[in-house]
Amino acid sequence: MNKVWLQKAAYTRILEETIRKMPCETGGILMGYWGNTGEAVVTAIIGPGPKAVHKRTSFVPDYEYDKKAISRHYEQSGFTETYLGDWHTHPYAAAYLSEQDKKTLKKIADFEPARLVKPLMMILGTQPFNLGAWAHTYTKRRCMRKPSIVPCSIELY
Repeated sequence: MNKVWLQKAAYTRILEETIRKMPCETGGILMGYWGNTGEAVVTAIIGPGPKAVHKRTSFVPDYEYDKKAISRHYEQSGFTETYLGDWHTHPYAAAYLSEQDKKTLKKIADFEPARLVKPLMMILGTQPFNLGAWAHTYTKRRCMRKPSIVPCSIELY
């Protein structure tokens, strides 16, 4: 199982965004880096942009906002913290990967400009209250036969 280290301030921000947008879904970007031991370190999250669409059972990001925010964070971090994947909420539902979530994670993995070897998806469910994370360990660039989505444990730091 992969491990994701999540900074407490980033976790707090996810909780704040969740409450702010209830009963609708919300989401954003995970920023950080992959450690030498293969563990993801999430140092910050980027919330939804002003043109994001929030509905009871779906969330559509503000892609232009996301691109600019990722670039700004990358530059401000001294080019050490980059895009790791996405996060979103499931209000009044569990933290699980829906079929749409799986498709989105595969799209991220196959999107070459993102340059991600192992993109992450983090989901906060509110019933029951739980934060889950998954990594996509296949991309078409790596010529592996089978895609694999694996669960990750989450540790706050």
